[in-house]
Amino acid sequence: MTIEDLRAIPLLASLDPVTLGDTARRAQRCTFRPGQQILTEGEEAPGLFLIQRGRVRLSRMAPDGREQVLAMLGPGAHFDPVPLFDGGLNPSSARAMSRVVCLLLPREDLLALIRRHPDLAYAALSAMAGQLRELVALVEDLAFRSVRARLARQLLVEAGEGAAQLTQQELAERAGTVREMAGRALRRLAEEGLVRLERGRVIVLDHAGLARVVEE
Repeated sequence: MTIEDLRAIPLLASLDPVTLGDTARRAQRCTFRPGQQILTEGEEAPGLFLIQRGRVRLSRMAPDGREQVLAMLGPGAHFDPVPLFDGGLNPSSARAMSRVVCLLLPREDLLALIRRHPDLAYAALSAMAGQLRELVALVEDLAFRSVRARLARQLLVEAGEGAAQLTQQELAERAGTVREMAGRALRRLAEEGLVRLERGRVIVLDHAGLARVVEE
């Protein structure tokens, strides 16, 4: 584990070399295979995970078995900070969507680092504030936007380069709906010339048109 490994993670990028060196000595590298459960909602949190490679899905399960996807995270992202500070249990589950390589800072090591290096505490608070804003946006979507508008917004988020590498099931989970409703809404978007549906992905053809759908 090197300081340069840690600098590639936005949460840690602004920290001084002493703090990074101390953090590197405490971090543990761990790997997960595609589909493997990393964290389970309601269980004790092992520490802070920092993603080096791969994609991780965060979600919560409803009593009726429906899954609400909270976020899809890639390299440089981190997850599960909340229970490390409030002493509670995992608020969500995390699953590897590909081969994932993470750095893990165990809870006691993270708290010791924060006591010794206040800049790390500030970085963690800033990151948690950003995640809170994302969750507020998700709540707004679920409460005030239609399935069609939620799908359009999710496609704009995912398709930075014109293609969302998600199945219809994954898009439905992200938008808080079922696959059948998502499929109907996507077919309508395709009929309007806003997207093209392909196996395992959706091609965004008209970003401005999708942005208008979001505001419907």
